[in-house]
Amino acid sequence: MATKLDGTKTMAEALEPYLQRTNLLQSTPGHSSENDEPRYQCARCHDSGWLHPTGPDGSPQYHLAVPCRCLQDGQRRQMESPEYLRAQGAKAQEQTFGNFRVPPKGGNRDARDAARAWTDARATFIWLLIYGGVGNGKSHLCNAALRALLGRGVSARLTTAATILQSLRTGIGDHTADERMQSYQQAPVLIIDDLGAGMKHPTEKGSEWEWARLEEILVWRYENLMPTMATTNLQPSELPERIASRFGDTAMSRIVHNAGGDYRGQK
Repeated sequence: MATKLDGTKTMAEALEPYLQRTNLLQSTPGHSSENDEPRYQCARCHDSGWLHPTGPDGSPQYHLAVPCRCLQDGQRRQMESPEYLRAQGAKAQEQTFGNFRVPPKGGNRDARDAARAWTDARATFIWLLIYGGVGNGKSHLCNAALRALLGRGVSARLTTAATILQSLRTGIGDHTADERMQSYQQAPVLIIDDLGAGMKHPTEKGSEWEWARLEEILVWRYENLMPTMATTNLQPSELPERIASRFGDTAMSRIVHNAGGDYRGQK
């Protein structure tokens, strides 16, 4: 998320007032005209992708560099490409907040509003748990949240709990379990859909390994203030205590009930 928990500005926000008075970086010309004069695709940064901001006195701040708009636009185009979206876990069909169905008397409005608020850089919470029955749009909201974040240039990843567990099982066999675990723990923003789906209930015998691995990921992310969203068909009280208690931390998290009915057959 762009805004830190303590309310301080990010580097990009702090430098924004100076971007209108920016000096061009010197760069090696990549193009030449007929008169051997440098010709650039971006006249602002001379194709370097970076700019030096000017300080309050108007002098260049050469110890600082900010991305040029051409670099940001290029990164945005890449992050909006179908290939990148698939790599980050987005479904083939486009699911956004705009096409999320909220029936007049539906109970899924709160869930949609919470997911949308969670993706906002000004959000006052960085953890979100949405729970409820099947077919009421929880997976749609996961995809909508992912697309909203990627559209802002935020590095986000969407997966399912079942996919995580299968990946870790594979890692045990090929000795990459630690690296796979770290990739989930350290993802800048992680969205876990269907927490508990295809898994044994936490109270059932044999469920210990599955839930312990998810706890390991979520506890690490909680302790390191990593933005995390999850959905589940379970009641919050049915989740393992160490998971439920962290989503229940009202200082940084929200738990929202999606009370909408199953509308899959109505599409």
